[in-house]
Amino acid sequence: MIKPCAYEKQGLIDHAIGSYRVLDGKISESYYKIISRRLERYGIVLDLNGVKEIVKDVVVLHDIGKAGEYYQNQFDDNCNPLKSNFSFIYHELGSALFFYNDYELIDVEKAEEVKSLLTLAVLNHLNAIRGISDYLVNKFLDKFDERMIKLNNYGSIMLQNLRGVISKSLKVSDYTFDDYHDMLYAFSKKSDKYLKLYNLFLAPIMLGDNLDSSLVRNNGSKTRFVRILEGELNGGSTL
Repeated sequence: MIKPCAYEKQGLIDHAIGSYRVLDGKISESYYKIISRRLERYGIVLDLNGVKEIVKDVVVLHDIGKAGEYYQNQFDDNCNPLKSNFSFIYHELGSALFFYNDYELIDVEKAEEVKSLLTLAVLNHLNAIRGISDYLVNKFLDKFDERMIKLNNYGSIMLQNLRGVISKSLKVSDYTFDDYHDMLYAFSKKSDKYLKLYNLFLAPIMLGDNLDSSLVRNNGSKTRFVRILEGELNGGSTL
């Protein structure tokens, strides 16, 4: 196990792959069809294979923000914490900046619309703690450190090791306050109804993230929330 790290004694690459692997058999074909139909209502045409590929990408890469230098400097090369109070606070912001600026879609007519949905999904995947409404357009939140969004070093290592999982070649950057401001300002001006569909991508992220984390941390119990998500993605209601 080497850096980048997702948690104590857990590599970020392992978590990325694990978050998708635990979804095997938990997302029904009908759920992918629901995503395709809902998107088509807003002129975003994706076949089932395209939907599946995007869901895989966003689940695998939802925590790329944890590759920020600030977070990785809290661990040694074997993902042992160098201090007891390590934290990944605000890591969802780095993930969102990656999807907003550097994630690429191939042969998708309304690629920017899809990228907006994925950006919102990863930015809100800790919505019990923070969501997009908690961020300020003109300044960082308290205790924010700009090294949190410096992803080029460890993020590039992550992407290189995921080339067999992610079918496209992607890059990641060291993001800045200008990137942060531009993204939040753009969303503050959007009122398109299609944006509510980000929940369709959020559900697989949250299920994969929670299941993989509970397995690694030897917590086999499922919360009521996780059981609800499993029902939604495997033929239950349609979010």
